[in-house]
Amino acid sequence: MKKTYSIFLALFVVLAATAFVQSLSSNSPINSLVTNALQKRGINSSDITSINKVNFTNLPNEVNINNIDKTNLALYKVNLSGKGPVYVITASDQLFKNTIKRYSQKMLLTYGVAGEIASSSYLKTAAGVPTSLTQGYVMPRDGSITALTTNLNIISKQSTKPIEIIIYKNGKEVGFRNTFNSNQTGVQNDYDTISQKTINFNKGDVLSIKVLVPTNIKVQDITTLLEVQTN
Repeated sequence: MKKTYSIFLALFVVLAATAFVQSLSSNSPINSLVTNALQKRGINSSDITSINKVNFTNLPNEVNINNIDKTNLALYKVNLSGKGPVYVITASDQLFKNTIKRYSQKMLLTYGVAGEIASSSYLKTAAGVPTSLTQGYVMPRDGSITALTTNLNIISKQSTKPIEIIIYKNGKEVGFRNTFNSNQTGVQNDYDTISQKTINFNKGDVLSIKVLVPTNIKVQDITTLLEVQTN
């Protein structure tokens, strides 16, 4: 069975052998990752003369990693001043870039209201500004809505109609919402996800959120997170 190692696993083998290598830029994020890993093993950054990426298909005889799943891994040769090289296994630069890209594309927009609500109203932004049909968060890029979560406290129950958290894009409902049973009092949570590129928006679109509160129902302290992913 192949062994899979975590992203920041580092394996150090002191060798005097040579291998086919590719130079790594000094300002590369992987360069910093490898340097930091070596420093934790007592190797000073001032002793490092170069860091090179090694081709897995042309390894030195002294390096045996046949039992390691090489998917998303990379081997780096670190040349040290006055010493033999050190070989470091860590995340590949492509995996590193893709991971950063994936997480940098997502944003969480915070909406909410503190205190008691006895009728339908728009939620406020994190800055405390009430949203509306025309006011809310302006999208900086094209993208799509991917999730909606809400926590609220129902303090009175006199209706069979649900409490709903509605998303509006440029003043129009998008058809994706959180729903709560108004027959039960107390703190309730709802969280829903939707596939990327199902509910899309364009840069410049305004996203706002409204809570629909049935007659004779009172709700308190609403916190809502809207997750969006940009293209």
